[in-house]
Amino acid sequence: MSVVTDPTDGTGEGEMVEDTNGEFTEEERSLRVKLQTKGYDRFAFTRDGLEIAPNGSRSLVRTELAVPLSFFPMLSDQLDWDYIEHPQYVGYISPSNGVVEIGLERGVGVPGSVMRLTRITKNSAPQCAHSSDDSWVPILLDGNIIRRPRSDEVRDNREAGRVHLSRRDDSACIELSNCSPLIALMIIRAQERPKQSLKIYLDARLSKEEVLEESEEILHSFLYELNARNGIVFNAIRQSTQEDLFLARRRASRSSVDRARFPIMSIDSEVAKLFNFATQASRNPTLAFLTYYQILEHFLFIMIRRAIIRDIRAELFDRKFDEKKDASIMKLLNIMEQRLGKLESKNLRILLHEGVRKELVKEFLEDSTWGSHFSSKGPIRGVRALSINDRNVDLLDQVAERVYKIRNRIVHAKDEPKHGESTVLMPESRESDSLGPDVQLIRLLAMEVIQESQGR
Repeated sequence: MSVVTDPTDGTGEGEMVEDTNGEFTEEERSLRVKLQTKGYDRFAFTRDGLEIAPNGSRSLVRTELAVPLSFFPMLSDQLDWDYIEHPQYVGYISPSNGVVEIGLERGVGVPGSVMRLTRITKNSAPQCAHSSDDSWVPILLDGNIIRRPRSDEVRDNREAGRVHLSRRDDSACIELSNCSPLIALMIIRAQERPKQSLKIYLDARLSKEEVLEESEEILHSFLYELNARNGIVFNAIRQSTQEDLFLARRRASRSSVDRARFPIMSIDSEVAKLFNFATQASRNPTLAFLTYYQILEHFLFIMIRRAIIRDIRAELFDRKFDEKKDASIMKLLNIMEQRLGKLESKNLRILLHEGVRKELVKEFLEDSTWGSHFSSKGPIRGVRALSINDRNVDLLDQVAERVYKIRNRIVHAKDEPKHGESTVLMPESRESDSLGPDVQLIRLLAMEVIQESQGR
C-alpha cells in the first residue's frame, strides 16, 4: 500500500508518496481514480484506511482524516452519486437522490451543548425510513474521523448524537448526525475538522433550484430552533476558500515587521481591545468591519470634542465676549450645535483628512492583490467605487463615502425607506464573504488614525 512517510526520515514531514510496489488493491485503485477525478489529489492509503490532506497542503496535517477500510465501499458509492458541491456551504446537493448534506460546526462558548444534544437524541423519536441504523446516507463513527496527532490510538467508536426528524406531512426529513465519508472529505479539504452534518431528505422530483431554496430554509429554521428552543448552537460551515479574505490576510502578512519593540505608542485600552478583537473576527467580516469602524467612531468623538473646546475657548477670549449678555452665551450654544449637528459622514471625511496619509491609501489601492474589488465591477453593491485617478473627488472623500455606506448597509434595517436603495448587508452572505479587502482598508484607516492620535 501507499504510505505516509515518517516525518523523521528526511523525505518531508508527512509527505505523500506514490505506490511504487504495485500494492494497491483493485478496490483502492478504483477509489484512487474516483478521488483524483473529484479533485482530491493529496491522499494516501495506509494500514488504517484513507488519509486526506486539506487544500493547498503539501503534506498531511498533524490531525488528519482517516476513513477506515470498512467504509471504502460506502465512500465509493457516494462518489458515484450525481451530486454537485453546495455553492455556499461545505457540502453537496444531489437532486436526483433528493438529498442535501451540509457540514456543521458547534458554536463556541455555549456550555452544556454536548449534554443537551445527547438528551434530545434520546427524546426525539425517528419516524421515517431514513432513520434506521443503516440510513441511506452512511455516517462515520466518531473514532473513524479524527486520529490523534502522531498516534495510532483512535477515539472510542461512538456517535456524538443522532437526531432524525420528519415534517408532519412526511414531505421532508432531516438528520443531525456524524458526517458521511463524502462530506468528511469536503470538510477536511476546506481545512476544517469533520464532525457532524445535517442531512436533508427531499422529494427527488425537485429541481436543483428548488432543492437549494427548500434546503436553505430548512437548514436555518432548524439551527434557529436548536439554538432558541434546545440551547444547542451549530453553524453551517461556509465555503472557507473566501479568496478575497485569503488575499487580504496574505497582504497583511507581507506588510508585517519581523522585529518586536517595546511599545512607543500609548494606546487607549478600549481602542487596543477593539483592534485585537476585530483582527480575530476575520471569519465574520461584517463584525470585523463594524469593530474597526468603532475605532474610527471613537476618534470622531474626540475630534468633535477637541473642535468644540477650541472654538469655545476662542470665543471666550474674544474681546467682544460678555458673559452677562444672552447673545454671547448663544454664540457658545451655536458652536456646540453646529459641531454636533454635522452629519457623521461629513465628520468621517474630516477625520480621514486629518488622520490618514493619502499616499498610503493610494499605495494600498494600487496593490494588485485586490483585482477589481474596489472598482464598479466589485462584489459589494450600492457603495462607491474607488479611483486614484478621479480628479473631481478627493481620494479620502471617496474612501469615507464607501466606508460609511458599507457601515450603513450592515447596521440598518432591511428596506428602510430613508436609506434609499441600499439593502442590508447580511452576515454569512456572498457579499459578506467578499468584504475581506474592505476590512483590510478600514483596518489601515484605524491604524493611521491611532498613530495620528499620538501627536495630539
